[in-house]
Amino acid sequence: MIDHFKAGTLVAKYVELPYETEEEKAKADKMNAEIAHLGIRTLRSANDWFYLPADSKEPVALRKGDFVKVFKTISEGHVLHDLVIDFDRSDYHHGFQKGMDQGEWSKMFRNELPAKLIRDGKVIHGALMPFCETGTEGVIWSVQEYGGLGYDGLNCLQDGDQLIIFNAVYSGEVEWEGKIDLGPTDIKKIDWSEVMRDTLHVPTKQWMYMSYDHRPILIKPALEG
Repeated sequence: MIDHFKAGTLVAKYVELPYETEEEKAKADKMNAEIAHLGIRTLRSANDWFYLPADSKEPVALRKGDFVKVFKTISEGHVLHDLVIDFDRSDYHHGFQKGMDQGEWSKMFRNELPAKLIRDGKVIHGALMPFCETGTEGVIWSVQEYGGLGYDGLNCLQDGDQLIIFNAVYSGEVEWEGKIDLGPTDIKKIDWSEVMRDTLHVPTKQWMYMSYDHRPILIKPALEG
């Protein structure tokens, strides 16, 4: 915590919603009965706006009046690891970092922690990404650059890269700062996603993508004055 600010990352969290009609509910109930043995279920949901405190595993809902600084680069923070990538591929063909517990390594990528990737003198600021799609045959350890959409922002780690991983970010170039203002519940579709409500402090689409980026933030919750 710095001057009453808390460090964290923006996240968009799916909130389950009631179905709009009884017909839709009946179709979903039927499908869920058919797939129950798989341990999954279908549901109607939309994204709402949260942040994940650096010292917690539980997302916290953003509230009107919260003061937030959203970073697009990382200058200072609490460093978890500063290492040069050197993969051991004896147990997994995409490799695990030598000298590091495999479970800890995987968890950092699942949590999409803030990171700086330094390659050939270029610094890339982004979130750890366990990249996986058809054909990758497992997870490829990567950094998704802040503001870089899709493959354009994807950087798969290579031996020799320097990777600095942060648990909390305290300073950097600021993308946006100010007080949160949220509209009423009004579910709408933006690109491929549904959102619960508009963000009035910044265009909703911009906020959605910053949340998908897991952008590092400093936040002073409104309830703390």
